[in-house]
Amino acid sequence: MRLTHGPHSKKLETISPQRDNEGGVSLRILAVSYVWQGANDYAFIRAFRRAGHSVHVVSERDYVPSWRGLGLRALNRALRPLTVRDYNRALLERASSFQPDLLFVFKGAYLFEETIRRIQDDGAIAIQFYPDVSFHTHGPYLPRALKAYDWVFTTKTFGLSDMAEQLDVRDASFLPHAYDPETHRPLPLSDRDHCQYGCDASFIGDWSPKKQAILEQVISIDPSIDMSIFGSERWKNRGLTAGIFTGHRIYGDEYAKAIAASRINIGLLSEIQKGASRGDQITARTFEIPAAGGFMLHERTDEAMEYFEDGKECVFFDGPGDLATKIRYYLSHPRERKIIAAAGRTRCLTSGYAVDDRVRSVLERYNVLRATKSCGPSHV
Repeated sequence: MRLTHGPHSKKLETISPQRDNEGGVSLRILAVSYVWQGANDYAFIRAFRRAGHSVHVVSERDYVPSWRGLGLRALNRALRPLTVRDYNRALLERASSFQPDLLFVFKGAYLFEETIRRIQDDGAIAIQFYPDVSFHTHGPYLPRALKAYDWVFTTKTFGLSDMAEQLDVRDASFLPHAYDPETHRPLPLSDRDHCQYGCDASFIGDWSPKKQAILEQVISIDPSIDMSIFGSERWKNRGLTAGIFTGHRIYGDEYAKAIAASRINIGLLSEIQKGASRGDQITARTFEIPAAGGFMLHERTDEAMEYFEDGKECVFFDGPGDLATKIRYYLSHPRERKIIAAAGRTRCLTSGYAVDDRVRSVLERYNVLRATKSCGPSHV
């Protein structure tokens, strides 16, 4: 069984590296990733290729459907055990023919522990990159499989203790989110772009009760703010205050255009979720907004302030009242916005916040893991 889901879907993707790995040998990397422009996991795939490695991708979207229409959810649930098994079988088949050095898994919600161990038995190092708040919000397979990986990277500092205490996973380290230089960069805007995305302030991201409450309070404080929200269908029918426009999801270049067209980009963080000890402290938007040249008003956390200087490279806020006050201030000070946005982008470009820098960290860990195994010396 093999399923496709729209224009972004691909069956099994194979692209050879374009150049040598700066004198090293090209690794064979089997990756679990989406394959659409703007996906954070696909940014890693392209960064591996820029580093000179051969990457084959098996995307879960080709096997495990996410149907959401009326009546299809029940069918989706009924078929899930079959489609998940088919997905794991396809990954094993590709591993058998490709013989990867590295199995790189971005989240991997549907991988069996047995699948990972069988690929390792054939000589591969298995590394997981996990970007979310909780390890318990993507079904039953992930928590069982995490202990099989040779190493787990988490974008949450608290994720290390959560994994250790809840899942006895200790071969892990913190690795922050990143921006994708191919996607998150300043883009020229057409009149249509300004018309579609232009606004005083915007939030781009998924719905949550906390995010809605903050944005509703801001509009209640100052109804004159032209606020736009772009995100999933979960924003619909949530009783949003009149005046807040809820748009569709935007990806890739359209995401970068929306950041450029919004005078102020709001960085909101996910609240605590089931199975997590804390809520988000940083998120992908923390790096993507300034990298795309946007002016960012970001929820204040100690971690976020380690990456950008408040008032110079972005601006941090404490609660809805402070956010509303700072939106009003910076709407009336466009020159300050421009200077801060430019400094934020410079910070991204000069401080190692790109996905290519994260890939170097992954490959350094691969080197260490490979050196501890008896199957030969490192290839990097």
